[in-house]
Amino acid sequence: MSLSSALLTAQNSLAAASKKTAIVSRNIAGASDPNYVRRTGSLVSGAHGSLYVNVGRSADEALLTRYIEANSQNASSSTLATGLDRLSALYSANNYAGSPAALIGDLRDALQTYATQPSQGATGDMAVNKAVALANALNEGSLQVQKLRADADADIAASVDDINEMLAKFEAVNSKIVNGTRSGEDVSDFLDERDAILKDLSGEIGITTMTRSDNDMVIFAENGVTLFEKTARAVSFEPTTAFAAGVKGNNVYVDGVPLSHGTFEQPFGTGRLSGLLQLRDQVAPDYQSQLDEIARGLVSMFAETDQTGAGNPTITGLFSYPGSPAVPADGKLVPGLAGTIRVPSAYIRSEGGSAERLRDGSGGAYDYNKSNGAAFSDRLQQLIGQVGEKRNFDTAAGAGSNLSIIDYSTGSASWLEGKRQVAAESKAYNSTVASRADQALSNATGVDINEEMALLLEIEQSFSASSRILSTVGAMLDDLLNAVR
Repeated sequence: MSLSSALLTAQNSLAAASKKTAIVSRNIAGASDPNYVRRTGSLVSGAHGSLYVNVGRSADEALLTRYIEANSQNASSSTLATGLDRLSALYSANNYAGSPAALIGDLRDALQTYATQPSQGATGDMAVNKAVALANALNEGSLQVQKLRADADADIAASVDDINEMLAKFEAVNSKIVNGTRSGEDVSDFLDERDAILKDLSGEIGITTMTRSDNDMVIFAENGVTLFEKTARAVSFEPTTAFAAGVKGNNVYVDGVPLSHGTFEQPFGTGRLSGLLQLRDQVAPDYQSQLDEIARGLVSMFAETDQTGAGNPTITGLFSYPGSPAVPADGKLVPGLAGTIRVPSAYIRSEGGSAERLRDGSGGAYDYNKSNGAAFSDRLQQLIGQVGEKRNFDTAAGAGSNLSIIDYSTGSASWLEGKRQVAAESKAYNSTVASRADQALSNATGVDINEEMALLLEIEQSFSASSRILSTVGAMLDDLLNAVR
């Protein structure tokens, strides 16, 4: 090897060592950034025997795709589990003492006490108070269910805003990546930034991606609707002003195509947006329907019939609603009834009424105690028996039919707790999968300080060897010049 060749080799080696040292330093600086992908440097031969360092990223597209999928599933199941926990908390305090099933049981027990002492006004007032507590619990439950829907609707609006903001950022970064790739620039930092946006975006909505030439990327929602291709597509949503039973929330649209929970393939959808849509449009409305059916059952159960045989219509009694005195049709859901059921003032002594109305009926054609006997208890015994009688409930509510009102109320609570348990198990599973996917991605693409320090030592040794070559070549050149002189 000639001295000039040796000198050139040593110079290339020093330049490469310098470049690799810069890469290692860059890796160490990014070690604490969860979105930083480790850079690698590889020697590439150039023209006329030159060498240069090519910078690469230790990216793993398969692991990134798996993490995005797991993150979306985790976000959806976590959102759903949180909402179900909130619904469960409506009546779960004190071992469900304030649940409709427990309060119906309290009312039945108060009626039994009243039936044994029908002449005691205090026992009648106690039964009426239990009925008031039951109506209030159904009112509050209905109110909180609709509040949950309204909160979910507001969160959907916030999620849509976040999605649009992230897509706008993605468009700017993707453009830099494509232009940089075409011009041969190092776009590693922009690729890290784009991956970080994809991770955040997957938490809001389930996505799939496709990478094309020049590192250009396309993003699809899980139903195949394009979210980004060259430019960000508009995601739109119109919040609902006020929620009530039977009021449907508005759809989320991507480029005019509706995006609802039903478009997702996973059991609980993917992405926070899907969990919110399911809470607002499926879980909460179903539970509202069950509360409405409990309320309808109470109105029907305490309804009064014509005692004269004149064919007068059945009218509402202890429990009324805006449609009173008409009694709701048997087995047919009345949306929102749980929010409007109440005990009329005619039964409440503090409001000028009397509990004896519960014992005797409303009077006139609906007078059950024609002899006006103070010990009359037939009507009360009839009501106690009806608590345990099976009745028709609308199957659309999802808690069964042909059940006693207590069994139906208990079944409704079991339905909710069953969904809550499944969601909690799904949340725990998806959280573990997401955590492991994140760890696997970090292990494959992240920075290990120990590994970088070991590499730095190797570079230092290479630098020292190249320095010695330069020193040796320099000494030889000095000897050559001295010999010429």
